[in-house]
Amino acid sequence: MKIGIIGLGWLGLPLAKSLLNKGFHVIGTTRSRTVELSHEHFSHVLFDPLVKKYQSTVYFGDLNVLVLAFTPSRTDEKAYAKDCVRMLDLIPPSCKVIQISSTSVYPERNSIFSELDYPAGSVKTNAIGYAELAISSMLRDRLTVIRMSGLVGPKRYPVTAMAKSGKTYQAMDRVNLIHLEDAIGLTEHVIQQKLWNKTINGCATEHPFKGAFYTGMASRLGINPPLFEDRIRSERIISNQLSIDLGYKYIYPNPEDFPIA
Repeated sequence: MKIGIIGLGWLGLPLAKSLLNKGFHVIGTTRSRTVELSHEHFSHVLFDPLVKKYQSTVYFGDLNVLVLAFTPSRTDEKAYAKDCVRMLDLIPPSCKVIQISSTSVYPERNSIFSELDYPAGSVKTNAIGYAELAISSMLRDRLTVIRMSGLVGPKRYPVTAMAKSGKTYQAMDRVNLIHLEDAIGLTEHVIQQKLWNKTINGCATEHPFKGAFYTGMASRLGINPPLFEDRIRSERIISNQLSIDLGYKYIYPNPEDFPIA
């Protein structure tokens, strides 16, 4: 099986390494930089969907699965959707697609959010939502959307930016997070189990309170904690039940157990 990963960034690069270690052929792309990854089953090309200067038959014409792992980088909320659509013009009609999306598509209100209530293409609140709509209308049963919650892992700890921001956060908000290892694991699970035509939340099972959780993480990192107040309590929770029902077993179901590396 040959897998394309558009965007060898914080998630895409370790995903490529993991897939290579499992014996898959991988082609990865970046817009402007090269990556250090030596493997006989790996190819890396500089590629910008806006330019589209490479021949699809050379790099993308024989893909079995395409993973869209790049994120919106411009202020135009529909530009990201256009970039994704340009990529779809380059792949064979049999190729399956995984869009790495975000749970930020869900409304900011107290509720338990299930992807069954908000299938791909139903939420047009931001750039991610517009991209889901555009891609799902084109691919239909060839697409699976994985909505990742806040990503945490090596050199990516939200508490560091929170501590530097000077803002005051609500201590009683719930966290919705997923560790890098589970983001990779869930994506691989979709590929290996051929879970197509799905919309899946990727999120740890437990949702500790933001104040206690990030204060503890700051202590583990040896930095000052962010500022918190107890004025408002929020119960905005992302459900991961569908991913569990589909057979994925989380490595870190509780964010309290996320390792610090």
